[in-house]
Amino acid sequence: MKPATLAELQNALRHLVTAVANAKLYSLDHPQIKRLCEAARRCFDNLLKGRRVLSLLIVEGEILFEDFPVPPGLHTQKFARLMEQHRINRIIISPGVENDELRELIMFLVATDNHQPTCSHLRFETLATHETSQSIMPVHASLPDDNDALQALKIDSHGRLAEIFQGFGRQKTIKMTGLAEIVSGFINAFHRETPSLLALMPLRSMDEYTFTHGLNVCLLNLAQAMHLGIQGVLLHDIGIAALLHDIGKLHIPMEILDKPGKLDEREWAIMKEHPIAGARRLLDCPGVPQLAIVTAFEHHLRYDLSGYPGVSGNWRQHLCSQMTTIADTYDALRTKRPYKPAKPAEQCAAILQELAGRELHPQLTANFLCLLEQVTVAP
Repeated sequence: MKPATLAELQNALRHLVTAVANAKLYSLDHPQIKRLCEAARRCFDNLLKGRRVLSLLIVEGEILFEDFPVPPGLHTQKFARLMEQHRINRIIISPGVENDELRELIMFLVATDNHQPTCSHLRFETLATHETSQSIMPVHASLPDDNDALQALKIDSHGRLAEIFQGFGRQKTIKMTGLAEIVSGFINAFHRETPSLLALMPLRSMDEYTFTHGLNVCLLNLAQAMHLGIQGVLLHDIGIAALLHDIGKLHIPMEILDKPGKLDEREWAIMKEHPIAGARRLLDCPGVPQLAIVTAFEHHLRYDLSGYPGVSGNWRQHLCSQMTTIADTYDALRTKRPYKPAKPAEQCAAILQELAGRELHPQLTANFLCLLEQVTVAP
């Protein structure tokens, strides 16, 4: 994001937050409110030059704009909190937004209820109820041509990922061009085909679980991100992060990974080391996105931070890590392993719902379940 664009956006949010504070002190008719709405409108007019819409995604106190997280600041964080308090996770602003519409927004943010204003140039969404992205169409199990193409893509990607991971073990480096091609192939397939996501899931064997699991989590992460409207560099990095999230497991003995029963205390201690081990290894690999390192470290933290590794109580888990936790949990439930059978999709969805708010981010889980509802699962 260009510095001038970021400054304009931060100014717009500053004006809105200041207007809310003034409205609480005085009234909506105060001249200061009018002045601040006018200032915010000018900022939005400048931001909308050359853009069809301006979309801000708000999740867990973080604002994403044009695939980039907006740096935290007093007014940025306050705006995010105000929107989430009113159950809003996305605000979409169209060209031509008027002062009166921004005044309606201020009135909404000051009010104690969640009755959204109706404005021609402002639209509000929640993660669970927003309209389906045009990039993700409803899918059906009876699409053999699409399934065959995507199955072939996944089989090819599986072999390439296995080679990359094996090279990583020998040479201590990762071929980022190969990972980028895998992610780009999946993104292009989503745009080009009607993807039957869950139909791809059973393509796995026991000794290849690490590679196939990474591909499945990549598919599910990309689906979640595209359903949220994320595109561009951030979408690509989310896919890379998913492919690499479990790379620390490459150094865990197979007898632990495939043990047909509960791990003992020593084995569980070894298993819990893989997030830190993976993040450390990725730190030493040139070209690996920082997001992949963060996700490798955080994907077992859980929403309530009760997972591992242990972190401070004020730790803020990244959006990508939280999506990866959801995808990781779902794929693990859907997978047949030596020590447990695969669960049907309906039961998996019910388990995710039960975990929402504790181990899984509640709004992102609602978004994921909304995505699953659009998929007709093959029997």
